[in-house]
Amino acid sequence: MQTADTPSRDRLLDTALVLFASRGYAATSTAELQKACGMSPGSGALYRHFRSKNEVLRAALRRGLDRMRASRAWRQATTPADRLEALTNVATAAQQTIAENADLVRLMLHEPDAAPDLVDELWVRNLAFAHTIMGQALRASAEEAGTQIADPEAISAVLLAGLSYMPVIEVLLGRPPGDIDPARFRDAWLRLSRAVFTHGVPD
Repeated sequence: MQTADTPSRDRLLDTALVLFASRGYAATSTAELQKACGMSPGSGALYRHFRSKNEVLRAALRRGLDRMRASRAWRQATTPADRLEALTNVATAAQQTIAENADLVRLMLHEPDAAPDLVDELWVRNLAFAHTIMGQALRASAEEAGTQIADPEAISAVLLAGLSYMPVIEVLLGRPPGDIDPARFRDAWLRLSRAVFTHGVPD
């Protein structure tokens, strides 16, 4: 429910996400959070919205995950489509989602123990679902072509790992691997992935 305090709460979550991602959760005090939000340090204004710093962290992560899933790129990537078209949607979604949620991704990579259930929700459950879906698609493509593909789930994991590598490295280091333009990286990944779906993988 939106209240008169919602803008202050949102500003607090925005600021917390940036500070936690850049400085670290443990190194950021509640006084620093309040000051960065324009609240008087030591005033306790933060506690009008949250009971603790950990609750701020969890709320920032939860809001970030919800916004990520509500994005247009995420919806397209999870909408049934022709298999080759779906690859394009997944590639676009991976780049856009990670780039648009850089602080969220950085925080989850740097602070995996601060809110392990939410980190698990993003990195384990969502990725496991993606591996399963892509593995099933690979198996179906091979069956339609009258061929066999060994361990499609493992191959799908390799493809998805390669897809996420570039945007994650850019988030962590501030530049893409090899200084390759994101569009070139996406196109190269699509060429390789389409070849796997179309021709299979040599034994």
